[in-house]
Amino acid sequence: MRAVPYGEADVVATFFSEAEGLVVAMARGVRRMRKGVSVPLEPMHTLVLDLWERPRQALMRLSGVSVARPRIRLVADLGRLEVAGRALRWVRETAPPRTPEPQVWRELTGLLDALDRPALTEPCSALLAAAGLRLLRAAGYGLELERCVGCGRPCPAWQSSCIDPARGGLVCRACGGAAVVLTAETRARMRAALRGDRSGLVGADGEVVLGLIDQALRVHADVGV
Repeated sequence: MRAVPYGEADVVATFFSEAEGLVVAMARGVRRMRKGVSVPLEPMHTLVLDLWERPRQALMRLSGVSVARPRIRLVADLGRLEVAGRALRWVRETAPPRTPEPQVWRELTGLLDALDRPALTEPCSALLAAAGLRLLRAAGYGLELERCVGCGRPCPAWQSSCIDPARGGLVCRACGGAAVVLTAETRARMRAALRGDRSGLVGADGEVVLGLIDQALRVHADVGV
């Protein structure tokens, strides 16, 4: 997810792993590799890591790495790369260290795989927004889209609704309302996206939903977005 130079030849690398969640490891000597020798520490690919813990040391040691699932189309396209980088930043700044997060792992790798397809049938922003709603829920900050978070009153499916990410979801006008108003159609598509329907969101929804996700993370997870 990130590689930071350390000293003259080393790198401190942050990974999100299936088995242990967020891990940070020291990769010794990778910046001294001979010209033309590639060390596969670039983000976006799924890697197989050989890690070991050193007694009384905070960082793990990376002794081997190989690429298990390359995503060549993704890393070759600037637009796809920016979208994927935003998702990786969300996970890096919200996932607790050394804690397995299987649902987050599935959502993140599913998004990266979707962005690596030869042809995208959905806008990148819509793909990111749908995955982001599910990542929010997996992190414990999911938006309530069925009823008011203040009084619990259900919101009819046909009705537009106010939503406040800082309060966790829909807010009826009797409870103060909110600045952002969702149409009934957009809310229905958001609910479909939360159920895993990849055709739920459309391009016009992307920026609206991404704004809600960013606000929720800024308030609940103290993420600078």
